[in-house]
Amino acid sequence: MGTLSLHIGEITNNQPFCAGVVLTRENCLPVTLNIDGLPKDMENTCWRVGGVGGGQELGESVWDCALREAKEELSTGVNLLHSPVTYFHDKDTKRLYQVSVMDRPAPLLLERVTNPNPCQPYAPGLPTGPYIYFALFLAELEDWSKRCPGDDVKGLLLCPIDQWHKVERGIELSKLIEVGARVIGAPGLDLNHQLWLPKDESISTITRILKENKEIRKMNEENRPLE
Repeated sequence: MGTLSLHIGEITNNQPFCAGVVLTRENCLPVTLNIDGLPKDMENTCWRVGGVGGGQELGESVWDCALREAKEELSTGVNLLHSPVTYFHDKDTKRLYQVSVMDRPAPLLLERVTNPNPCQPYAPGLPTGPYIYFALFLAELEDWSKRCPGDDVKGLLLCPIDQWHKVERGIELSKLIEVGARVIGAPGLDLNHQLWLPKDESISTITRILKENKEIRKMNEENRPLE
């Protein structure tokens, strides 16, 4: 059986989607620290960990959405990089496999999950559909020196990729810092809070890919296409 070929622009056109970016720096992955979306019993003791990205706005493509969300959350623009490898993740069946993509720049990861509210838009004017899509693109910051928490992000965390399993287990932020993580641009952030990662967060799939595909990590570190 040949590799499945996808036209992501067509698949996501007029469909519900989220989009974001994947950045690496010195084998670390920038993620966001947030207070929204926490379970009630964690609201005063935890930070919700998320990837850099979010939901679409009216009239956006997945590429537009990824660029806007990155600038809003990182306070500086990014350039999207074409990924030489794209993975498709069916969140319903848990299957993860490589696909070919007709679009450029191609994302590193495209995910799909059944929409629990297929007839109800997330916001007025946005599309409805049977699935929600998630597109995550490799990217480079226009200026690393200007990155800082933006929008409603409470802090940015540079997490060593090889320590990600500790984030998934809910480590205390201060203890993650002891093993090499860094908090960016968030003075006064409570370091005693634990980290909470939603079980369906796309960034966990990304860390799995980055651990297994060293060439992708090398490309993103050097901010250049693979030959």
